[in-house]
Amino acid sequence: NQTFKFVLNADATDQEPPASLMTLTKLGLTANEGTPDFNTVATTNEGIYAAEDDLGTSYYFRGAVENNYVKFANFYWRIIRINGDGTIRMIYDGTSAHANGESSTDRQVGTTAFNTNYNDNAYVGYMYGTPSSSTYESTHANTNNSTIKTANDNWYKTNIADAGYSQYVADAIYCNDRSLSSGTGIGTTITYYMAYNRLSTNKTPGLKCTQANDKFTTSSSLGNGILTYPVGLITSDEVAYAGGTSSSTNSSYYLYSGQFYWTMSPNDFNFGNSSVWLVYSAGNLNTGFVNRSSALRPVISLKSDITFSGNGSMSQPFEIVS
Repeated sequence: NQTFKFVLNADATDQEPPASLMTLTKLGLTANEGTPDFNTVATTNEGIYAAEDDLGTSYYFRGAVENNYVKFANFYWRIIRINGDGTIRMIYDGTSAHANGESSTDRQVGTTAFNTNYNDNAYVGYMYGTPSSSTYESTHANTNNSTIKTANDNWYKTNIADAGYSQYVADAIYCNDRSLSSGTGIGTTITYYMAYNRLSTNKTPGLKCTQANDKFTTSSSLGNGILTYPVGLITSDEVAYAGGTSSSTNSSYYLYSGQFYWTMSPNDFNFGNSSVWLVYSAGNLNTGFVNRSSALRPVISLKSDITFSGNGSMSQPFEIVS
């Protein structure tokens, strides 16, 4: 396997390129210019594009890409994007490598409800406050673990922390965007959250997390500092950037698994139920009541100063050089 080592020559202004570009170059990858059409699904290998996140320029993979495989902690992962700080965000993809378009329950770590309870706006939270509260702040306080956060933390502890791989994992922002599109977000008031506005109405996904309370991190300098372990879920916006839409199915892009699996993005409270965005078994984005059982696919970020072997292909995934 080829090992990519990165040496940077200072330019005339003696300024380093963005950390994310340095990581992209270190992996031997290049990005496209422009912005894709998010009204359409990405069924071919569209490559890598740039978008702004909370930390700078992020580079995301779109469509049926074949150069974003990682083997880490004896599992296979697919790179979602290079975060703005240069860390590498990736989603769990199995105990063996899976080709694009392959339906397999191996591409998840199990199934779980997002929250066992559903009859209050509070339950759209990855963590949540007090149901039947009279204020937004108390409803969406990060007091109680959701059902899926507990499952995610338990998986991470057993398979990453206790297995001795924590040293390679970076803190990152995992966004549970509870900002409001309409409604109050309180009690049983009909409410739509901003991911609904971005993905259903405007078809304009975004990577910025606007509310500090929704930036789930282990460090308070990066976000809310509430996480015990640096693990989260993919957002519905990241799925849209990757090539999924709410209007069409897509069995070709790298996020397709043939299963229903959870994102971290609230959609609404309506019909007496909290709902969160899911990737459906046909690869499309849609919503589901939080008490349904769907797949868990953990998302973690690797540190930017790691040296890798491989070229990111299915047969030669990126692997940490010890």
